[in-house]
Amino acid sequence: MNEFRVLASGESGLLTPLTLFLAVVCVCFLLCLVTGMDSETPTDFYAADRSLPSLRSALALCGDYIPVTALLSPIGTVALSGYDSMMLAVSASTALIILLALAEPLRDTGRFTLGSILQTRVTGTAPRIAGTVLTLVVCVPLIVVQLTVAGDVTAYVLGLDASGTAEICTALIGLLIISFAAFGGMRGTSMIQAGKALLLFSVVLTLIVVSVNRFDGDFGGMLEAAALGSGGAEVYHAPGLLFGDTTTGTVELLSLCLTVSFGSAVVPPILLRIGATLSGRTARRAVGRAVVMITLFYGAVVLLGLAAAAVVGAQTITADDPQGNSALFLLVRTLDGSGAGRLLFTVAACAVFVTILATVAGLALATAASLSHDIYAGTLRRETATDKRETSVARWAVVAVGVASVFLSVLLHAWSIVFLASFAAAVAASVILPALIYTLFWKGFTRRGMLWTLYGSLVCCLLLQFFGPTVSGRPYSLLPGYDFHWFPLQNIALVSVPIGFLMGWIGSRLGPRTPAEYAQGTTARAGMAAGAD
Repeated sequence: MNEFRVLASGESGLLTPLTLFLAVVCVCFLLCLVTGMDSETPTDFYAADRSLPSLRSALALCGDYIPVTALLSPIGTVALSGYDSMMLAVSASTALIILLALAEPLRDTGRFTLGSILQTRVTGTAPRIAGTVLTLVVCVPLIVVQLTVAGDVTAYVLGLDASGTAEICTALIGLLIISFAAFGGMRGTSMIQAGKALLLFSVVLTLIVVSVNRFDGDFGGMLEAAALGSGGAEVYHAPGLLFGDTTTGTVELLSLCLTVSFGSAVVPPILLRIGATLSGRTARRAVGRAVVMITLFYGAVVLLGLAAAAVVGAQTITADDPQGNSALFLLVRTLDGSGAGRLLFTVAACAVFVTILATVAGLALATAASLSHDIYAGTLRRETATDKRETSVARWAVVAVGVASVFLSVLLHAWSIVFLASFAAAVAASVILPALIYTLFWKGFTRRGMLWTLYGSLVCCLLLQFFGPTVSGRPYSLLPGYDFHWFPLQNIALVSVPIGFLMGWIGSRLGPRTPAEYAQGTTARAGMAAGAD
């Protein structure tokens, strides 16, 4: 990233992004205060009193689906890996199609946390406890990943390269986000997510127009230049650049696509977002609109990756950042000659900042909702906690989760975080998705089957990931100096997803259902329609 720091380290290069960032922070904080501080009931704090209309929910869903890693990484990987990364962009778009089938039944349960949704099929506290465990297992690693990337990107954008600067940026951004989530609740984060989506769409569209104009509107010429800048058409347009053209590489790519498609569809913030809509029909319409928006967004991201490969070149991108996360900023830097480079850089930096704020706030809110609603109110207090007390516990839970995540982010900043990202996505795809599908659509799903799915599949994911190349045996591993891996794939979903569905089926078939389970299964639809939590 050294070359780009020359641009950002000057007074105007530092002052302009920083000034705009501070202005955006103030605006976002005011929005959170105005929209979220009146949230005195748990339902209002967690799910905006289930009152969000279709269009706002669709924009907020798009914001949830575009974390900072989904904004920066795909542009760089498309520029460096061509065909393979384009397949990943398609997979990311299909995640919302999966959610489209689940949205209306999920909203019709009347629940908004994973544990409470699971409890529509199995009574008792076990579903709530398991749902909270899974929410923590998925959300906390994702928060750590987002904050780690946020610290690196912030230091990069502001041209700060002193030792420890990225860690300081991570801590400051994390503490700032805690305030947003604690004060704003679902109403505040929804407002920021919707605004973030509109800002990102505007920035991406502007960059595409400016980039294509450099080739006089000739997409074919830009595609040829992209291939030339990344090793030639016979390499760039063929599979194998991301993981190699071996059988293992092909399976790895397929497994990663499966992880992105299945895992992104059911992460806890998305379940919370679905629960905040007006009705099941509104949820389905919101997801339908979001499918179109996200498909267009990832199509635009692919075009920006091609533009980065054509204008900047893979060699320059790799020299600046081997992972390609700086490709967006390097692409903007090449527009200096048109007179719009400084303005576009500032706006792009602002979009990245808002993306960081909104994504981490959503993850923190989902985790806090599960801790306060499922553990404190549903398990410890047995539904006897007052609304004011539960809301207060939820705000303090946001603070606790945020502080712990910031500490972990700073502690693990110099370590490889590939393990965290891969594991969280695999758990969502292999554990949460099978449990939700069986809960919503299979009357034969029993308590035993649910616990086998939730805990058995979680243990399976942990074992496969721990003994895979993301932990040991590779330069990018968590422990690169050791090698005890025996599982060949760093993305485990191709194996773990079938195991998750199989464990739920086997567990439900081992022994007859009890009378209570039979009654719960036959009345589940009625409970969904009632929507009482």
